[in-house]
Amino acid sequence: MRKLISVVAVATSFAIGTAFAQVPAKPDVNPITNGTVNVAATSTTTAAKTAVTSDARAGALNECYDTIGDQPRTVLQSCLERKIREATSQMHIAYKKLEAKTKEIDSSATAKALTSLLASQKAFETFKDAQCQWEGDSMMGGSGSGDVLNACKVDLIRWRTKKLSD
Repeated sequence: MRKLISVVAVATSFAIGTAFAQVPAKPDVNPITNGTVNVAATSTTTAAKTAVTSDARAGALNECYDTIGDQPRTVLQSCLERKIREATSQMHIAYKKLEAKTKEIDSSATAKALTSLLASQKAFETFKDAQCQWEGDSMMGGSGSGDVLNACKVDLIRWRTKKLSD
């Protein structure tokens, strides 16, 4: 099940450009469709097990799965919540640094740049919430929908932090 959740998260992230598509090396996986499983040719159990296989697994959901192993889902949830707090803290630090650097610039455009930075941050927060809600809802009420939603938040917050830091 966790591999199937990962497929949805990775596929959605790829669509917005925040992840790299990787082709699994399983014979029942169609490489033309970015590694989605040919469900007609495999059972649901096999599809869940082989949906994503890669040496370079990325994303908060896979990081937490790798960390917790076969522990209960409550451990997965707490792992994702911790990653959200850590990523949010890093994003706020990056934002404050960029804001401070911008304020140091002696220019008539500094005020406009600061206004744009704030507007961009607010727009990011709105996008993040809407995008991650959609990713969670795309699980159609599945038991992993909250995990997908939280992993999405971590991944997008990390992306934003990188953009603020560049």
